[in-house]
Amino acid sequence: MTRPKLLLPGPIDIWEETLEALSRQVLPHYGDDFNPIWLETVSMVKEIFQTENDVIIMTAPGSGALDAAVASLFEPQDKVFAVNNGPFAGRLIEILNAYNCEVIPIDGEWGLPGDVDKMRQALHHHTNVAGIAVVANDTGVGVRNPVEAYAELAREFDLPIFVDGVSAMGGYDIPVDKWGLDIAVTSSNKALETAPGLGIISVSDRAWDIINSKNKAHRGWYYDLGRWKQLIDQSPTNPYPTTQATSLIVSLHASLKRIMEKETLKGHWARYAWAQSAVRTGLRALACHPVVADDAASYTVTTFRIHEDMRSVGELRDYLIAHHGIMVANAMGSFENRVLRAGHMGKAGSQEYIEPFLLGVEDFLRTVYKKDIPQGLSLEGLRETTKQQIPKRSKSSSGGLR
Repeated sequence: MTRPKLLLPGPIDIWEETLEALSRQVLPHYGDDFNPIWLETVSMVKEIFQTENDVIIMTAPGSGALDAAVASLFEPQDKVFAVNNGPFAGRLIEILNAYNCEVIPIDGEWGLPGDVDKMRQALHHHTNVAGIAVVANDTGVGVRNPVEAYAELAREFDLPIFVDGVSAMGGYDIPVDKWGLDIAVTSSNKALETAPGLGIISVSDRAWDIINSKNKAHRGWYYDLGRWKQLIDQSPTNPYPTTQATSLIVSLHASLKRIMEKETLKGHWARYAWAQSAVRTGLRALACHPVVADDAASYTVTTFRIHEDMRSVGELRDYLIAHHGIMVANAMGSFENRVLRAGHMGKAGSQEYIEPFLLGVEDFLRTVYKKDIPQGLSLEGLRETTKQQIPKRSKSSSGGLR
């Protein structure tokens, strides 16, 4: 069977120059060959985060980086307020609970952004709060939370703010320093567009002061960010405690170079915004309506309800794989029976992936359910939908975007 195109919330299909970088012979994690790559990678990561803070790149999935950041910023019995409006908000709460934090969840409806005023009201009734935690972009429901507003709330109460930006950072504008984000976490296999395996953490000066003041007995060894900070200060060219995943870093370097030089950061965001709009417009034309309202919709993944006449999400997902070589993801939790998720990161954020996906959904409706698509929403109509407002394109040697 031919490998399907991945329109998943992760992992993603990566661009050719990044894939080529991943295939090169392994480098040692020190020396003249690797050090310049490392330093430039860190510099580009800081541009993506829009920060002058220290940045840590560790061998870990996004959840591993969250583990390290939670264990370092907080200690057992710390009282942490957490936005709880999606499955990955639930994951972050599970991590906080694993370190015996006293989590106060501010519950919200799945598919709606977090309610900042609800958290403000709750904060007025508590003392000795250690921080606020929020998932910027929950791919389980396809919703963006108002991180800037939560950061303003954190300043209002003089609290650190912890942001899970795993599926957000790089996908849209999240200026870490401007908003005053103390901890921001992402991973390599989402909007940074390379393979899984690297967890990336931005740490503010205030966060370092808090980390240094906390009990570290529960942190372990590798996941103690304080250990990484010592090495950042002592050895800026080799600021890591163990052998780095050099091949992954080389591929991250290639991906960030492509973003910065062929697209520009704003161009990268524009492509994701176009992809979001094209996917949502096309799905609506097929009566497969997005779950989240436009003003709170994720730029990196779209959750959509299947057509009301369809029996199950599985039949559409299986049809797309079997007949069109396209893989989308099942939804999670209470959404799993009537909702699917289509990612638009990496190659999935291009016309070459989005158009076949939409046409595949239409083919399924016509072929399996004998649905008539209204005039103007035919195959040609969908092609016109995907062509609208595409960011400027320029062919590179690998067919990339600018």
